[in-house]
Amino acid sequence: MPDFNEEKRRRINQFAEYLRLMGLRAHKVAKDSCFIIFNEDPPEDAESPKLKESVAIKVDCLAEGGSASGGSGGSGGPGDAHELPQEGSRDLPARYIQFAFMRDCFYLELPNNTVFHYEAEQIFRHRLGFYWAKDRPDLRWVRSNWKDMLTWEPLQKIYLYRDEESAAEDMAFIVFQIWHFPVDTPLYVKAASFHTKHRFEHGKRID
Repeated sequence: MPDFNEEKRRRINQFAEYLRLMGLRAHKVAKDSCFIIFNEDPPEDAESPKLKESVAIKVDCLAEGGSASGGSGGSGGPGDAHELPQEGSRDLPARYIQFAFMRDCFYLELPNNTVFHYEAEQIFRHRLGFYWAKDRPDLRWVRSNWKDMLTWEPLQKIYLYRDEESAAEDMAFIVFQIWHFPVDTPLYVKAASFHTKHRFEHGKRID
């Protein structure tokens, strides 16, 4: 039986391959912005996947002067997570991670119904580059979806293409070290384009 580190590396490679595939789909197949959601539960909308409770990308990646490095802009600290579920809350957070893929970059997103306050603090403490979307009005998709940003207060991180391995490592950190999922936990994938009729996975199980 493989040890934890071996299995974790396998899962990171698995996540990274999906992220690379989505970049190709966005640029070569759909020729449109796309999304992928990794969920602990099979999706209810498997026949018509939608980005969950969050941002509909309508524009290219960054505003003039915006940083694609995921560096700080605005406060970006865990003290801003006042709307997150509190530990011990009756309403446990949903557990999913979603990525959006645009022309020049892609980003990871955790809406505020996916993490507890203390979990967000740990992410900020241990993984560089995360920010609260509402603190990044320099990003075009934040400005154009301001109502969603205020409602769902997503935690985000931007990656350049060819940084899929880094994004997969961040995802593995959240799933296996923040949420404490067993490393062989199955996840369900759904993916589609935003504006075209392209539908890819519709709830495929990966483990």
